[in-house]
Amino acid sequence: MLSFLSRRSIQSPLRILRMHERSLNTFPSPTSVHIVCWNPLEHTRFRVSEPSPGSQSASQDAIEHDARKVEREHLRDRQGVTIPRESNYERSAFQRHAIEQLNTLLCLADAGDGNGSGETSDLSSGIWKAYCSAKRSVPGLLSEIPDRGWDVLWATQTSSDSLSRTRGMNLDKLRDDMGTVGKLSTVGMRVAYLEDLFMHGGEEQALKEWEEDYAGAGPRLRQDYKPEHLELGAKLYALDGKADRAREIMDELFELYPLWNPSVMMHVFRVHTDTDSVQHRTTAWKIYTKMRELMLQSLTLDHYDAWFVGFLESQNVRYAQLVFRDMIKGGFLATSLSPNDVDKTLKRFHLLSRTGTDIDKMTRICLQAITLLPPAYHLYIFGHWMGTAVKWKAPGVATQIIEMIFTRGYRPTTTHFNLLLKALFRTKELQQITKAENIGWRMIEATRVALPGARINKTTARSIYNAEIPKPTFNKDVDQEASQKVPQADVTTFAIIMQHHGDRDQWEFVDYLLRRLKESNTRPNARLMNVLINNASRKGSFSEVWKIYKSLTDATDGLPGVFPDGASIRLIWRALRLALSNEATRDDINLPTPRQLLAETIEWWKRCRGRHDAESYRTGLAGDDKTAIIKLVIHCFSYTQDLAGSLVALHVLRQHFYIFPTDEIAEILQKQAAWVDMGHEAPSVRLQYNLSKMNEETLVRLARIWDILVEQRQQRLGHTGDKQQYAHLSDKEIGDLGLDLLSEFVRVIMKRTYEPAVVEEMIQQAKEELGVPDMSTGDLNAFEVA
Repeated sequence: MLSFLSRRSIQSPLRILRMHERSLNTFPSPTSVHIVCWNPLEHTRFRVSEPSPGSQSASQDAIEHDARKVEREHLRDRQGVTIPRESNYERSAFQRHAIEQLNTLLCLADAGDGNGSGETSDLSSGIWKAYCSAKRSVPGLLSEIPDRGWDVLWATQTSSDSLSRTRGMNLDKLRDDMGTVGKLSTVGMRVAYLEDLFMHGGEEQALKEWEEDYAGAGPRLRQDYKPEHLELGAKLYALDGKADRAREIMDELFELYPLWNPSVMMHVFRVHTDTDSVQHRTTAWKIYTKMRELMLQSLTLDHYDAWFVGFLESQNVRYAQLVFRDMIKGGFLATSLSPNDVDKTLKRFHLLSRTGTDIDKMTRICLQAITLLPPAYHLYIFGHWMGTAVKWKAPGVATQIIEMIFTRGYRPTTTHFNLLLKALFRTKELQQITKAENIGWRMIEATRVALPGARINKTTARSIYNAEIPKPTFNKDVDQEASQKVPQADVTTFAIIMQHHGDRDQWEFVDYLLRRLKESNTRPNARLMNVLINNASRKGSFSEVWKIYKSLTDATDGLPGVFPDGASIRLIWRALRLALSNEATRDDINLPTPRQLLAETIEWWKRCRGRHDAESYRTGLAGDDKTAIIKLVIHCFSYTQDLAGSLVALHVLRQHFYIFPTDEIAEILQKQAAWVDMGHEAPSVRLQYNLSKMNEETLVRLARIWDILVEQRQQRLGHTGDKQQYAHLSDKEIGDLGLDLLSEFVRVIMKRTYEPAVVEEMIQQAKEELGVPDMSTGDLNAFEVA
């Protein structure tokens, strides 16, 4: 047994009593439906080489291919769908009428099949009645039905739109009738078989059999010249990621049948945008323009969305912008200022802006949107553009946008000026900071003459309906306009200026702004809460941090409290870490325990993880380097000597937040296990402990245990330690391997002090206190580790 673990996982009674006394009772505000967080740039594309012009299937010779193509043209020209009329003179008038009625309906169904009109399903009932009537009236009729006629009959009865209750019986009768005349299959049967084979894992076999049909090499009936078979080939090769072959088949299909349903082109289009080939993307644009031309009268917004998303996923901003332009000019977007139409338009604008990976691309995207969209949208677009200028640290662009707003005759809102302040402060340049201070304080002073509680609302999609049409003024001096026409400050403006002065320890300004904010009767938001928490933490008032957080997130006067964002939770964790690292504040009963704060974090995440913008909350929690939070959490558990809590916390961060442990976590856990709290001991005892160098020896032993566990795990997995062995693993799989290793290490250390059953009981208690009693915590339990 290691004696230094004798104090492990023991919490004070006061801290135990405080567990679960706090519960988050506020919810995030609703998000606009046009805000989407799907990132098209994360789409995984097929990796293919550049296509060679005029390439053919490797299994076919070019000459033979051309010959087969000519043969398919002859078969197409000779195929008929109607029953021949040569022997009609030998039949009665009633029989001729029955045949003519069936022929007419067969022709209508054949014309409708493949052109998207839906007539096939509408005629299915009438065709079946005409078929049954003709079969009863005309002896030997079955032997006179041509091959294409059987195809149409089968297609009409297998239509997915057919709701006839006798559909199964009709198909059984058709199959029996076909058998009587030696007809074994129709193109519909063959297509359904190959499609089912492909969709259930037999991709290679399905493509092989399709190619055999196409080459006429199999014993089956010729189907290769029929449009349904060619359409299936184009679809299957597109789904299989073979863009060139899919395009070749599609081209032949429309050469043979120019009026065929162009919807098959969408499959070929998407596979061309799904590859990493520049030439394929150019071909995709040609397919798009051809498809638009063929479907001009039947185009819908869904068609444009499919093209739009295809170019977004291929990261082709230029083509995506052109499709966005066509959607607007074609009357599918921005046709009115109704909330529904505004949301549809802004949703696609936001998707397009996701491809703006730098300020230059975003500038082109926003300028195009301003050019295309009605004036009512412009202030919103300007605000979005300024937000990206802040993100990309381009204060010059933000200033130019404000100037452009004035020049075009608009009146910038508080939101636009808040973004300008952020951009200027981020420059860290004295001249720009002075300008931001001047503008910010003028905005604050503008609230002095305003009515109590009055403030400017942010520009949202709903306010676009009431937007004013601007009158151009052609003003050029942005500083003059900013000094004369600055809007009133809102709570975010106060927060920005308070943070600026707080970072410079100018507390007199912060206190003054806080008093002014209270006098204005303005409700706080998460940004202000973060500033107040940060300022209290900078002053060392850690208990005040928790007090601010609780007071602002609690409901008051029947109104909901402030819902924290990701940065709010991370700032609380940072304040707790600083407090626990200080002996003077470590046992402050006004602070939450790490377990209590982690339970609060889990509850917070449950309330925002299903939102459109959930990723922004998670990013704010994780920090700029995506791992800041995990180090803060583990350090907090280290200071309370809670190894069981540390283990559960690692799995909570992985399961709930998809945050994996870093290489530093193993070192933190080793120091946590080796640390003995001497804060309450006499100075002579602390001096004797330090001179004994017991802590250093313990760290060496723990490091050795860690190395042994690493070696044993690699042996169990059959790894030699070579990094190349992990090359085939995903980041998630590598992260889970490291997390299992850390879990084993913690259990091994705890087992040195407690019995295995006690170890698992302590871990289970931690899970229950955190509200995750059924969560897995590693691939080995305390009974299985060494």
